[in-house]
Amino acid sequence: MLSLIAKFNNKQEARESKDEILIGEIVFAMAHLGCPTIGFNATAGQQYVKFKPANDTVMNSFTVMLDRMTGDGALQQAVIGSKATLHFVAEVKNHIADPDDLVQMMRTDIGNLLRSPWLGDVKLDHQLNSVTATKNQFIDIDSYIGMNQQSRQQLNHMLSSTLNELRQYLVGYKK
Repeated sequence: MLSLIAKFNNKQEARESKDEILIGEIVFAMAHLGCPTIGFNATAGQQYVKFKPANDTVMNSFTVMLDRMTGDGALQQAVIGSKATLHFVAEVKNHIADPDDLVQMMRTDIGNLLRSPWLGDVKLDHQLNSVTATKNQFIDIDSYIGMNQQSRQQLNHMLSSTLNELRQYLVGYKK
């Protein structure tokens, strides 16, 4: 019985280490894309990394949050396995607010009524001095931490395409 409990604890630690490996691979990939890390935060089941896109005239920051579907039951872990959700948030900062921005914010809010980041849509949030674009992606962690060239290329492609997609949504909001 004691060995069964120890075996379950080891599996939980292995799942948590996969999260940390993926975050390390994301930091590595983003550094090669010219986005140094400017912030970390980790809680139970979630890891958050914020990047500063260097030499980017549009984006102020790009955030990746790894949200692990956690559960204590053995059946739930067997179903979920190494699945997780990546939340991507790109932000544009404008230091001067224009009265016309209030009208644009209302248009953005109305446009968001039918958008869902869970369905692959990009959702825009327009505040007075910043605009954020959000997208979620459901992934299998094992396909990105293979420690081989193919898994790194796949991760680089996902990050760069998401970064470019969110950037395209924000270009019109940069002043």
